[in-house]
Amino acid sequence: MGNSENDSRMIKLTVEYDGTEFSGWQIQPNRRTVQGEIENSLKTLTQEKVRVVGSGRTDAGVHALGQVVSFRCRSGLPLPTFEKGLNGLLPEDIRIVRAEELGSSFNARRDAVSRTYRYLLSKRPRAVDRQYVWYPRMTFSVGPMEQASKYLLGAHDFAAFCKSNGEDKDFTSRVFSVDWNEDDDEICFEITAMRFFHNMVRVIVGTLLEVGRGRTTPEGFREILESRDRRQAGPTVPPHGLYLARVDF
Repeated sequence: MGNSENDSRMIKLTVEYDGTEFSGWQIQPNRRTVQGEIENSLKTLTQEKVRVVGSGRTDAGVHALGQVVSFRCRSGLPLPTFEKGLNGLLPEDIRIVRAEELGSSFNARRDAVSRTYRYLLSKRPRAVDRQYVWYPRMTFSVGPMEQASKYLLGAHDFAAFCKSNGEDKDFTSRVFSVDWNEDDDEICFEITAMRFFHNMVRVIVGTLLEVGRGRTTPEGFREILESRDRRQAGPTVPPHGLYLARVDF
């Protein structure tokens, strides 16, 4: 057999999943993970041991509408089979949205230029869909939160809004956009950045809620960002309102 890289194909998958019953994206011993389910299904489909690379590591309970993964394999299966075949093997809380074949150097994590996360806040307690949106059970005003969130734009050290996981030493990223949408039922906060760190979006939303409750001001939010001190920021909001919405390359 020739050189494995020359004989192999690079496949890109766009993946949607409901994070409710998962211990996050990344494989962990004796835990149900999204990466583990995908790799197990790929092994059955291709008869190869395949390791997939994800564009981002979502935590337990976090959902994805547009997670992107890449993997190398030697299988000669037609491309549509990777989509249809995997969807036939995967549990119903993971769906392959699209399968593509790309150049051999593609890497879903390394080649991503931005990720977009979305956090949904409900305006009322819910029985239906309660695991996909968070109801804060507090009174707050969105206007000051919108004003404060503008301080996130541009390049910053986001250490104040991150939980240290022992892996990241540099918490610098660039935020390209922040957007708010509100209707009668819910409030949607969306943020696009070069990269995100552990709990970053959930701590940002928790701190923005402190602004919305009047416990700090938009200027105070900026000072928290500049402090690079996690102790000054707000609480980490629950994971079930968070979605990895899109990854751009």
